[in-house]
Amino acid sequence: MAELAINGGNKVRTKAFFAWPHYDERELKYVEEVIKNRTWFAGMRGADPGTKTKEFEKRFAQYHNASHGIACANGTVAIEIALRAAGVGTADEVIVPALTFIATVSAVLQVNAIPILVDTIYDTQCVDPEQIERAITDKTKAIIPVHYGGFVCDIDRIIEIARRHNLIVIADAAHAHGAIYKGKKLGSFGDAATFSFQESKTMTAGEGGVIIANDDELAEKCIQYRSCGRHEGESWYVHYVMPVNYRLAEIQSAMLLAQLERLDDQLKRKNDNAHYLAERFKDIDGINPVPGDGNTEVNGYYLYLLQYDKEKFAGVLRDKFVEALNAEGIPSHIGYPWPLSKNPVFQQVEEGPKGCPFTCPYYGKEISIKDQKFPITEKICSETVVIPHEVLLSTRLDMDDIVAAIAKIKENAGELL
Repeated sequence: MAELAINGGNKVRTKAFFAWPHYDERELKYVEEVIKNRTWFAGMRGADPGTKTKEFEKRFAQYHNASHGIACANGTVAIEIALRAAGVGTADEVIVPALTFIATVSAVLQVNAIPILVDTIYDTQCVDPEQIERAITDKTKAIIPVHYGGFVCDIDRIIEIARRHNLIVIADAAHAHGAIYKGKKLGSFGDAATFSFQESKTMTAGEGGVIIANDDELAEKCIQYRSCGRHEGESWYVHYVMPVNYRLAEIQSAMLLAQLERLDDQLKRKNDNAHYLAERFKDIDGINPVPGDGNTEVNGYYLYLLQYDKEKFAGVLRDKFVEALNAEGIPSHIGYPWPLSKNPVFQQVEEGPKGCPFTCPYYGKEISIKDQKFPITEKICSETVVIPHEVLLSTRLDMDDIVAAIAKIKENAGELL
């Protein structure tokens, strides 16, 4: 008789974990205020005085030890806006990690710059500073480190490299809301940091994004690019930069104010449960939490990342293990299946002008992302098991179910062969 649920056995767990997205009376109250006051639009510049968006920008920036917050439509355009405001454009090179969501690269392409992918560090799954330095050329203009999963990049080393080469650092912190490194929030490092509020993120309004920065001039340019190129106090119809509309809606800002109020409590619970799981997993050879660099005092835990050793599970492939874990009632997935370069969009770049910016005549050289190799990222993508962050918001007894399910699969791994 089969023991594993995937083969018809009883599940370890039949009830759901913590429900996401999470809300309480605060979201309902703040959204109701917006609806009743009939100010559903954040204003000409995207966050006019007295709006929920202005209030959210101020509170989110202060929370992350930054002078300015610029709310926008989503995390992808947050990166794009920051790049434009920093003067990154046609034929400039921007260094990004091979292990990231496509938004980190598509934002670079939207400003007609060239993304230069580099490999990662196995134990943090973040970009490798040594690979960054090797990739720098006379065309390099910026670096976008990604605080992957909520871990911190080697941001001190990256900033040191950037300052030595006169480069902009725009941190993609979409996974790292509230994370703390050396006593400071991660978003306060570098020239700017960007965050996402898409539904899966640790703060969400369904969609949304924000840029935080300390430089007044950079922040002002971000505001202009966010809202049709307008200057403060001038006409609706006067535009100073190529006009786009990437504004955030007032209802979304209202929801995000509520989400921010509970973030610290949620981070504490997630970090406590992650530490508890790490201790429990010491008894299961072959499954280990990604260690990180040890310097993140508070991990953002957008992803709870596990390293899976198939040889300790009777040779069962990682994807089959994940399938079995889901069958036992534990939400999990494989994360990114490959380095970003293997996505079809980069495997099918057209020739000539239609292949711009890679084939742009202003670039002056050839590059082919599809042919690049990233061995560490490949290894990470083949071994990682991801448990969604909201699972860590459940109780300590719920964490025991995760451990029990993995132990059960290991004990009965022969059923999966």
